[in-house]
Amino acid sequence: MILGILSDTHNHLDATRRALAALAAAGEETLVHCGDIGDDALDLLSAECLDRGIRAWAALGNCDGWSDAAVRPAPAGITLARTVFFDADGKSCAVMHGDDAWGLYRLAASGRLDYLFTGHTHRPSLETSGRTVLLNPGSAARPRNDIPTVAVLDTATGAYRWIPLE
Repeated sequence: MILGILSDTHNHLDATRRALAALAAAGEETLVHCGDIGDDALDLLSAECLDRGIRAWAALGNCDGWSDAAVRPAPAGITLARTVFFDADGKSCAVMHGDDAWGLYRLAASGRLDYLFTGHTHRPSLETSGRTVLLNPGSAARPRNDIPTVAVLDTATGAYRWIPLE
């Protein structure tokens, strides 16, 4: 399964559209948003899921005005929570924004996950903690390395890459 991973869109719709187009061109089969989405960008993500018949898992970030999914129910096609657990091709995965560094690293060190997707730093990164691979796609809208990025991961092979956004 090809996962399209994006983060920190901060309700920038043009950047979110570019990110979604780049991920679709890369052949993603499902989407993961690592938080700091924004209301309108969340609706755009939902529309993309509905139009393409795919689903998304999305973490609530520290800049999302709704601190839990009970306040802002997830739109169609999206599972939304502070931490979302899911299975992708038999791989145990979770997405968590990363503003709770202790919680993030505790989850990574738990040995329960193959992949943990995170954002918050606005920088692409890859780390390993035991069996868990932590992947941060960077920011699609407000990069701290001057290049907006998203990432794709092939769960069957473990191959990943960052995609710079024009």
